[in-house]
Amino acid sequence: MAYNRPYNPDELPRFAEPEQKGNLNPKSPVSAQPPPSSRYENKAPPPRPLEHRSSDPYGSHPQARLSPRHTAPPDRFGMSPPPTAMAGRPNQHNLPPANSRPPPSPTPRDNTSDPTLLPLFRAVDKDGTGQLSEKELSAALVNGDWTAFDTQTVRMMIRMFDSDRSGTIGFEEFCGLWSFLASWRSLFDRFDTDRSGNISLDEFSNALVAFRYRLSERFVETIFRTYDKRNEGVMSFDLFVQACISLKRMTDVFKRYDDDRDGYITLSFEDFLTEILRQLR
Repeated sequence: MAYNRPYNPDELPRFAEPEQKGNLNPKSPVSAQPPPSSRYENKAPPPRPLEHRSSDPYGSHPQARLSPRHTAPPDRFGMSPPPTAMAGRPNQHNLPPANSRPPPSPTPRDNTSDPTLLPLFRAVDKDGTGQLSEKELSAALVNGDWTAFDTQTVRMMIRMFDSDRSGTIGFEEFCGLWSFLASWRSLFDRFDTDRSGNISLDEFSNALVAFRYRLSERFVETIFRTYDKRNEGVMSFDLFVQACISLKRMTDVFKRYDDDRDGYITLSFEDFLTEILRQLR
């Protein structure tokens, strides 16, 4: 005997349905509404993978660049400071979450010749040796107001770019040094908000905040007074570079001993003195 079953659309052969388009907004080139989901689709969309987050409080990838005009070279060593110390060493489970890495600060790049700098190099190479002494390099490095670079800044540049350890700067080394200072100049101009050609205490504090240093106002003022060597209440370009590079070096020393990245280190007295002597070279 024939048996009439109720009509069931799911037992019929299924065919691909044409994509249903949403209403178009006449002012927009794309669909104003997403197409409705098919009535045959019962599965929820797969979950999106979680964004990877580094457990290193110093960060591992820069997320922004400071200069809108000059692209600073990648920061190979990082400018980020150690985490702010709290009252007493915190327990592991109470540590604050990792902070994002600050914008990169300029770092030395491989020396590449720039022919446009050759006339300047020859002009300051008074003895024609093809190598610039500290005195000759000082003649080439001046601030925006034509004041000479501080002697310690000049020596710092020689230590950083004297790749053959000759105590002098060759032409290729000079080109790398010049490019490095040009990148720092873009940072200096960014923080010199009043366009005075110098960095005030407030502007210096803002620069450190941009580099993610969380320091007390008193300590920031101590750093500022230390590098305001002309006692003018402002910091010239050369002293700003000297202060930032020195702070970065001290931070790098701290990181070498902060193995667990908790913002605390244990250092013997001799290790401490050794690091101080290295910074005085």
